[in-house]
Amino acid sequence: MARWRDDDPLLAHSKALDPAMLNTLLLFALVSSGVSTPAGPPALILCTPESVALPGAAPQATRQSIAAALSKAGPGTVIELAAGVYEPFSIGFGKPVSWNAQTSGGLPGQPIVVRANGEVRIAGNKTSDAIAIQQAQRCGHITFEGLTIEPGYRAGVMFYRCNPGQMHEGFRFIDCKILGGYDHRTESGHATKWGVWGHSLKDFEFRGLRAPAVVRDIRNEHAFYLQNSRGDITIENVNAARLGRTFVQLTARASDGPAGVGTIRVERCVVEDACIASGDNYKGGSALTLAGNHTGAVIFKNNRVRSGFAKELAHLTRAGAPFGTGAFVAWDAGGERNGLLVLENNHFEFAPGCGDRPLAQISSCREVRLLGNNRFIGGKAPALVFDVAGQKPNLAVSIAPTTVVQGEIRIGAKTVTREQLSSYRGSSPPPAEGASDK
Repeated sequence: MARWRDDDPLLAHSKALDPAMLNTLLLFALVSSGVSTPAGPPALILCTPESVALPGAAPQATRQSIAAALSKAGPGTVIELAAGVYEPFSIGFGKPVSWNAQTSGGLPGQPIVVRANGEVRIAGNKTSDAIAIQQAQRCGHITFEGLTIEPGYRAGVMFYRCNPGQMHEGFRFIDCKILGGYDHRTESGHATKWGVWGHSLKDFEFRGLRAPAVVRDIRNEHAFYLQNSRGDITIENVNAARLGRTFVQLTARASDGPAGVGTIRVERCVVEDACIASGDNYKGGSALTLAGNHTGAVIFKNNRVRSGFAKELAHLTRAGAPFGTGAFVAWDAGGERNGLLVLENNHFEFAPGCGDRPLAQISSCREVRLLGNNRFIGGKAPALVFDVAGQKPNLAVSIAPTTVVQGEIRIGAKTVTREQLSSYRGSSPPPAEGASDK
């Protein structure tokens, strides 16, 4: 068996490489050396915007190289993308067409990995999303790393609505950017609608590992519009700015499917100036929105949401109304209460005079926990409101004494002091420890 010499210059160079790139180089060396490998899917596929190459074979010309590579891949395959601009593609449509990858994907713990080597752009167009995923052919467990995704006429990533019994499972986006290409200040650019639109997601991740992931400059709607989750979702270390509607909107309407399940985490995200679409008269929701009927836990931790500090956007409001909307809202959207809501160490802040509604509104949850050092720095409207009129009241509430509120506090329609807030426990608090539950 061949061995590396300790003084081999390639080995010395490899010590400075990114681990993911080192793995790719080692795979390439293996498959290029003629060393036999067990039968199964290829370990490595190389793509350019106009070709796809399997180990030991000449490149095949195609403009749909990512779809072609995914069709040839299997569990554990790494698809390396050379720098360039790639065509939009789809997965799971069950159609023998060039733009659709006919693949079942990877397996838990053994995904297909689509990895950028250099600046890789997936450019949507006027008739397609940049990446579209359906379950006409069951598929899942695919990881995308280091892509810059430019939404088409709708979404950067579109997970189509699932039928009963179907779900989109194991899709991960690591160190990716979604760039909408719209300038809200001048109201010009690409007419993008969503960053990610997803229905029935399970074990979904969108996170920055080496640096923050990015979603910005979406014209019409949300960075993440996620409906009727079927399992855990993580959105972590994402920087977002200048969004038409919310950064995250979580819904589980009965008309769209079953109640949401799983644990949803939104952590270490920075959001600047959401909900500024002209089509909504600049008042399209609150930056973080939990809209009912999610039975699992939803955790917002170490996030920062700000609005009204970019002077060049100050004109984006309707006549007589302050700039901006709200930072956070939990409500029932006409459905059932949410399960557990946790806010921990978040910083919500609107500039003085900004915000046409309360900075944070929390209603319709079975349990609410404010942990650590949450900061609610209000602008024009109240800073923190519980149990909004017309919504189901929270059943159980606990508020850490380290919570900071600058601005008006309300419970229902009543303004309360910070001390009174400390004694608020919800409409049906759990019995005190040791007390009888009879």
